[in-house]
Amino acid sequence: MATQDTGIPADNKARKFDRNRLLVVLAVVAVGIGIFLFANRSQEPAAKGEQEPEFFRIEFPDHRFSIRLPGDWEVFQPERQDPQIVLVAGVSGTQNNVRIRVSPLPQPVTITDTTPDSVVAEFQALFDGYIDQGEGVKEVIQRQRVKVDGLHGWQYLYTFTDTQTGEEGMHSHIFLLGGTRMYVIVFQALPTSNYGVMADTFDEIITSFEVMDSEQPTPSPSAS
Repeated sequence: MATQDTGIPADNKARKFDRNRLLVVLAVVAVGIGIFLFANRSQEPAAKGEQEPEFFRIEFPDHRFSIRLPGDWEVFQPERQDPQIVLVAGVSGTQNNVRIRVSPLPQPVTITDTTPDSVVAEFQALFDGYIDQGEGVKEVIQRQRVKVDGLHGWQYLYTFTDTQTGEEGMHSHIFLLGGTRMYVIVFQALPTSNYGVMADTFDEIITSFEVMDSEQPTPSPSAS
């Protein structure tokens, strides 16, 4: 008889879904979400990856992913106070950028097409809450489930108020559950009017996200 995927792997044989262990994982996932709400305005440029026509790809072997960025973007050193932030990049002289945070999980977690609705609802309620209550968040425009290179997750589009300038900006905030890691990818357009110009570029960047090992719950075509 087929069993449903609970999002928590079995030990040697199938085991019952442990709600308490899932809640512990969710609590760890939640730590540090708020740090993505505002951009760092004084970072030193770092070396770019291998150049490709118009875009270049950067690999992060320690974190098991790679991603492509526009050739005219700068790559900056992540903030030293949070080693889980592995990439900060954007258009030089602007506040249009992307940040990627990779958080280790104490227990492997994946969401698949067969994960029970009750488990999916647990994750969504947590992410909804942290976005809705995030400092400076003004209006959540869209919230939806997404799938990127085989990893399931959630995406939120919302406006926020920048604490330094008082300007309104927009974030596309993505959570991807990848086995032993959670990837948090945040695209920022500041002011909000820049989002219409940057949206296609943001879409191309997230489409290029590739997991470098077998932690993907299901195979998917590589992004070009």
